[in-house]
Amino acid sequence: MFAAGWGVGGEAWKWRRRLFAWEEELVAGYIARLSNVSLQTGVPDSWVWQLHNSGCYSVKSAYSYLTASEVRLNENFDKFLWLRSVPLKVNIFVWRLFLDRLPTKSNLLRRGSLGAENVYCSTMCGTTEDLNHLFFQCDVYSRLWLMILQWLGVFTALQGELNAHSIQFSGLGSNQKTSFIGLTVIWVATLYVIWRDRNNRLFKSVLEPIEKLAEKVKLQTFWWLKSRYISFDFDYSVWRQQPWLGFQAIL
Repeated sequence: MFAAGWGVGGEAWKWRRRLFAWEEELVAGYIARLSNVSLQTGVPDSWVWQLHNSGCYSVKSAYSYLTASEVRLNENFDKFLWLRSVPLKVNIFVWRLFLDRLPTKSNLLRRGSLGAENVYCSTMCGTTEDLNHLFFQCDVYSRLWLMILQWLGVFTALQGELNAHSIQFSGLGSNQKTSFIGLTVIWVATLYVIWRDRNNRLFKSVLEPIEKLAEKVKLQTFWWLKSRYISFDFDYSVWRQQPWLGFQAIL
């Protein structure tokens, strides 16, 4: 990128298609940030740890930063983090979700990377896209949660806030550990499908029916559980019809 030229008008900023207005604002923000960066040719790249004067990483400096952080996680946070049943990239997604570090439009606005006129939800529902709205309050994705509840045979009104929603959904079954794991995996899969659909709408202008998203949740959870638990030896047709039966095989 540096070789192509990242200054204003440089080759690094030429795109294959015309950018959307909100994308142009993002690019302008990146150009502004890079304008203060000075690179020297012939000098090898190196990492610098900005939390210590020496520029070198230390556990103490990282611990001091984390303990002084304003981020406060609920006591149930660890129950949803680093699940062995889901891929690493999805665990990282959940970690960023609980820290509110996903690049939602409200977060991009807060960082100065997006204009106030472009913060509306990617589903075109007309509401500002923040974490709780996108995943738990949006009318479009609320239909997906409803379809997942119907698949589970559960009829209830779900909470509209991350912490409350996570506790409620994972506790829809009995107190058995297997039910908690199964429901948590479904909860995570639904969130991940929502996030990917949001990005497809935003970056590719692809709109998929909610019914198709629900099928993605079912299929994704099936493969995650099947690859993790030997005792989960069901066919997809059985899982699709009787998810609670599948929970019993999570050992």
